[in-house]
Amino acid sequence: MKLSLFIVSFHLGLLISCIAGDSNNVVDVIKDQQKNWCVVTVSATNAQLQAFLDSTCNQLDCKAIRPGGSCYDPNTLQNHASYVLNLYYRAKGVCISGLGTPSVNDPSFGSCRYT
Repeated sequence: MKLSLFIVSFHLGLLISCIAGDSNNVVDVIKDQQKNWCVVTVSATNAQLQAFLDSTCNQLDCKAIRPGGSCYDPNTLQNHASYVLNLYYRAKGVCISGLGTPSVNDPSFGSCRYT
């Protein structure tokens, strides 16, 4: 019992000292852990990607991949599908297996920002 109480007290003290020492670093670590994206997997077929875009853009705002949008160029099915897969991931919390793969690398480029 005394050993368990000591361990709990030790961990609590360690946690408090870490937070009190530099709380900005703790917040930065938490933010870094939340930086995930969903992008097209190399095994997804064009037919699967097109079907996904057709159905999902009826539910989500895909204006960024339309002509003149910030993510229209390069005008490829893979780039458009990656952008929309990430929109879907943000909205539903799911990176669709077989179409998308999770990424810790921000796929944003130029004026096209993946959120």
